Amino acid sequence: MNLSSIIDRGALYFPEKTALVFGSDRFTYKDLKAATDRVAFYLAERGVRRGDRIAVYIPNRPEWLAAYYGIIRLGAVAVCIGAAYKKREIEQLLNESAAGRVITCDELAAQVPEHSILPSLEDTIVWENESGLESVFRSRSATPPKAFPPVDCDLDDACVILFTGGTTGAPKGAMLTHRNILFTAQNVCYHERAAPEDNVLGFLPLHHVFGGNHIMNSLLYSCGTLVLQKSFDMDRMLAAVQAEKITRLYSVPTVFIRLLNTAGIGKYLSSVHYCFSAAASMASEIVRRWREQFNLVIHEAYGMTETASLVTFNHLYRHKIGSVGAPAGVVEVKIAAADGREAAPGESGEILIRGPNVMKGYFGKPEATARVLQNGWLRSGDIGRLDDEGYLFIVDRIKDLIISGGLNVYPSEVEEILYTHPAVEECAVVGIPHAEYGEAVTAFVKPRQGQACTEAELIAHCKNQVASYKAPKQIQFVAELPKSPAGKILKREIRKNLPG
Repeated sequence: MNLSSIIDRGALYFPEKTALVFGSDRFTYKDLKAATDRVAFYLAERGVRRGDRIAVYIPNRPEWLAAYYGIIRLGAVAVCIGAAYKKREIEQLLNESAAGRVITCDELAAQVPEHSILPSLEDTIVWENESGLESVFRSRSATPPKAFPPVDCDLDDACVILFTGGTTGAPKGAMLTHRNILFTAQNVCYHERAAPEDNVLGFLPLHHVFGGNHIMNSLLYSCGTLVLQKSFDMDRMLAAVQAEKITRLYSVPTVFIRLLNTAGIGKYLSSVHYCFSAAASMASEIVRRWREQFNLVIHEAYGMTETASLVTFNHLYRHKIGSVGAPAGVVEVKIAAADGREAAPGESGEILIRGPNVMKGYFGKPEATARVLQNGWLRSGDIGRLDDEGYLFIVDRIKDLIISGGLNVYPSEVEEILYTHPAVEECAVVGIPHAEYGEAVTAFVKPRQGQACTEAELIAHCKNQVASYKAPKQIQFVAELPKSPAGKILKREIRKNLPG
């Protein structure tokens, strides 16, 4: 078994169908398979073997896909590094993964640290400088090149390392196996009813579990068409939605909020029949407004890097606003109460996950692995509750819990209230150290353009709907909130800049 076989499936069933669009370039499934084979041959000639770890440090471009699947085709492990990272971060991730080689490109090569400070790094391969790679997508012919058969791997062999934990400290490399990712691809395709006729816009970073697993791998498994963009740009995105007749819109809450607050967006969405949001919890108010304005449901799921994406799905048949859905396929979810017992319906506790999507472990970190993988269950670090129909509701991250005056405050609950105010476009709630309360509930708010409100007004708005101890003690208005490349609001960056 080999994850890269999904490219062979597409080339077998739909050889002339467009698999990938990037700007004015269009590549068929036959083209993508040929590119994957050429990269595998190139790397094999460079001495890459099964089990070797090869870093991919390329922006969202066709070369990213060829490198990723070419590495995996050899039975090697693709170490995925975000194009936004800089030299200091790259050094850390290459050391964490003990990668032997890194494949990069001209625009990023200067950020790769010197080999002298990276004991495991043997080679930096700059795509444009290698004739065996530079021509990968240009060498098209009526006669396909010699095929490179995917190396037959064990299902539980690692094939990808994705980094996680950056929001809480040092990153950890989650080892995802062929089983993990192939199961997720099947699970996503089944629950979302993906089809070869689908055209999907991909502007989210491919090194991320959402962009790479949930979108790219699942879409190619279903033999659809990926319209790839280097990053999010509102005008470029809307133009592509119209020109390529995008059928499925995958994004993150911050982008859906921007679209919702931009006049005249509806005319661009005529081809879209399915919307999906991930990477962070979506406020219920945004889902309601989106459905009212565009007559489209924003489907959601719960997942994480350690689960190769999908854990629960909310839902084609019975969608519940505010929930992230019911367990998907054979994945199991339970809630552990604070005293260790399994929580009753409606009771909050830590979310535990078991299934064929759960990672093998963190590379080189047996103690960190043992802390989260216990008795066959993955400890998520998230607080949630299951209702009496088995739908999961995320309460908050354990690390985001605010203890104010000895009482627990879940930031997501306060954020939900803030989003119901017409002047709030985006918000984030964190705890600030306070001499009297321990932590003071503090909201950072980006106002909606053309709307005005005061700190007192927003605090009163919250106190009218929740207990006063949960309401923000102060509001700080900001022009922008810090975000990850995937569009997730970074509370760690907010905390980092707090006084004291």
